Amino acid sequence: MSRVNLFNDENEDRIFTIMPICDLKEEDRRQNQLPHLHNFYSIFWIQSGQAVHATDFVEYVIEKDTLLFVPPGLKHRLVLDHIATGYSILFNEEFVRYNRKEYTPIKEYELFNNPEFKTLIKVEGDTKVQLNTLIKALVDEVQQPDKHSQDVVLNLLHLFLLRSIRVFEMQYQPINEEESDSLTIIRFKELIEEHYTNEKSVSAYADMLQINPTCLSEVAKKSSGITAGEMIRNRIIEEAKQKLFATDMSGKEIAYALGFEDPSYFSRFFKKYTGLTIKDFRDISRKKYQ
Repeated sequence: MSRVNLFNDENEDRIFTIMPICDLKEEDRRQNQLPHLHNFYSIFWIQSGQAVHATDFVEYVIEKDTLLFVPPGLKHRLVLDHIATGYSILFNEEFVRYNRKEYTPIKEYELFNNPEFKTLIKVEGDTKVQLNTLIKALVDEVQQPDKHSQDVVLNLLHLFLLRSIRVFEMQYQPINEEESDSLTIIRFKELIEEHYTNEKSVSAYADMLQINPTCLSEVAKKSSGITAGEMIRNRIIEEAKQKLFATDMSGKEIAYALGFEDPSYFSRFFKKYTGLTIKDFRDISRKKYQ
């Protein structure tokens, strides 16, 4: 059985697919091994074999009888060994919202909103049997859809998530304050990597992290020895230096590429935080490594 889509219309906004991991094509496996982003939620059930899952800052091995939950917008990679079996389920918020006046957004489920970026649950015994029954029911329903299938699949998926949440709540141990600070910095660094060309203020990142800007600066200072503003500036300067050394882009082109509307302001910014003009840095760096 290859990947089964509940919706075959390319114009359909809703997404729901399910497939056995062993049916993944080599091209799909190679793509999964490279860092990438999805605009949908992913569930991977490794029933035998192993897999390695990694974000920019966290990497870990997924053993057999383990469920992995990945939210949209998280840069990650997944390396599956060739004896790995199990299932992957992909779906989006539009599908979950289908035909429901009131519903809890999936992004609010702790399964997909874990500050450790590592939502794994071990499934054994009766739980494994129950979840496997739901998986088989989902596959059967999607393979032979009718006018009721969307509702049936949605309810089966919801039940699968609820049973998973129950296990997660039993297995998950809340992190302490020190670990929480470390995870905040990890997420902050990840957000900087995603947004440094269009967001340069501490308050913007604090909003994304849903914390106070002062608190973010304090956590940054305690964890890394520099302020949150310095962390943002350092990433911008690092990218500017790389472009000056490795490309022939002009200062003006680099300014626009890094999100500066005023190239003159970028030139002053660069000199203020490096002590060198754009031209001087390019000349010195290239001469040094010739």
